[in-house]
Amino acid sequence: MITREFTGKDEKELIAKALDTLKLREDQVKIEKETKGGFLGLGAKEITIKVSFDDDLQFGNRAIMYIKDLLEKMDIEAKIYLVEDNDERVLIEIESPDSAMIIGRQGKNLEAIQTIVNVALNRDAEVWTKVAIDIGNYRYRKERQLKRTALQAAGHVRRTKRSVVLDPMNPFERRIIHMTLKAEPNVITESEGEGLIKSIKVSYSDGKEPVKEAQE
Repeated sequence: MITREFTGKDEKELIAKALDTLKLREDQVKIEKETKGGFLGLGAKEITIKVSFDDDLQFGNRAIMYIKDLLEKMDIEAKIYLVEDNDERVLIEIESPDSAMIIGRQGKNLEAIQTIVNVALNRDAEVWTKVAIDIGNYRYRKERQLKRTALQAAGHVRRTKRSVVLDPMNPFERRIIHMTLKAEPNVITESEGEGLIKSIKVSYSDGKEPVKEAQE
């Protein structure tokens, strides 16, 4: 069994928050409540609930099972590992002889799998837990490549004071570009286009104008 604690002042809201965070139903958990008064019994009462549930119902484990079923339907052999699991992010590592098929051209298959898993597991949830999927350190290597591309573009923009438009990218790739150049002097970034696949425009800034926030 896994037990998580949540603290607040309204029991109903607290239970709803706990279930939404854990992506579980009330009939899947056991809830114990503890109420504490303020100093010397005065003031607002603080409620702590302990939510217990089976290990198999942990969000990360459910993500593994969903990915396993998905790859089996694609007739792909793979081993799946849970690397990180918290309220904000779950990291899944895949090991497979069919890694090239899973990644796809320019990572499109991997991105599609990750999108399907995120939507399926976070459906109707107010608190979104991101599921990141990697295979053979592809995302790490891709991230290093994107950072180099971003810094090269920034250098060119500073030298020429002319904008550069990068090739269309998915949300994961664009975020890396934006974050890499956020602290770079004399450059600003902005996404252009519609839908999930957009380009990024890197422009020169002399620092006198307000920095334009990247729109996604």
